[in-house]
Parts: sequence; structure tokens; C-alpha cells
Amino acid sequence: MKTITSITLLASALFTQAAMARTDCPAAPIQNIQIEGSVVLYHQSNVWRRLGVLTDVGTKERYSALLSAQMAGKNVMVAYPDDNYNCNATNYEDSAFIVRTYN
Repeated sequence: MKTITSITLLASALFTQAAMARTDCPAAPIQNIQIEGSVVLYHQSNVWRRLGVLTDVGTKERYSALLSAQMAGKNVMVAYPDDNYNCNATNYEDSAFIVRTYN
């Protein structure tokens, strides 16, 4: 019984750490937004990044927030699920999973 409890606790700790791993790119205004087929790209801090695919869960909502912030000239923080994501390099492969707008 102790072994099962230990394994369960260890698994919980590993999954919790994995769920918390992410990279928050610095907040800055959005310079451009582009839709290519079903892929939404955005230009921020002089690099292009992928927001996501329109058919993926949450992409339309993140796109809406991004577009609203761009029109208002507000800063936006975009986060990616990889804790080693390079915010300073153009990336057309990895989709974002958080968009935070600022007043």
C-alpha cells in the first residue's frame, strides 16, 4: 500500500511541474497580425510568432484578444507551453496558449 501511495505522489508531483512549465514572452504592442490559411501569425518585438490554428481550441479567443489589444495600442503578453521557448526568434511551429492584455 505504501508503494502505491508513493508512486501516486511522485506522479502527481511530476505532472504538476510539467503543467506549470511555460515561457511568458515580454509584454509589448502587437505590430502586425496575419492569417495564412487557418494559421494565425503575429508580429511583436520585431519577430513573427505563431498564435495558433483557427480550428484549435482557444485560438479564436486568443486572436480576438490580440486584435482588440492591437487596435487599442495596448501591450500584450503571449505565453507558450515550452519552458525553453525563445521569444526573440521567429517561430512558425509552436502555438501559444495564453494571451494576456494590459490596460
